[in-house]
Amino acid sequence: MTKIKKRQLDYGVIFNVHLGTYDCKTKELLTYLKNIQPKVLILNGDIIDIWHFNKHYFPKLHMNVIKHITSLLSKTL
Repeated sequence: MTKIKKRQLDYGVIFNVHLGTYDCKTKELLTYLKNIQPKVLILNGDIIDIWHFNKHYFPKLHMNVIKHITSLLSKTL
């Protein structure tokens, strides 16, 4: 298995992701997050879309994004 070299960034910014909605581009976001190593990760806007949040629609892939973001945060502490 080949280890992917992550892009080193001073700042990573993600905004208006709208996790919990059908239109969320979760696969693309997760691919991006797995390929960067930011010193600072800035979350802006609607990361989880509370207005359209549906308890019956929150796929595992959306939860994987949250887990990956928290793993990035824990590495910077």
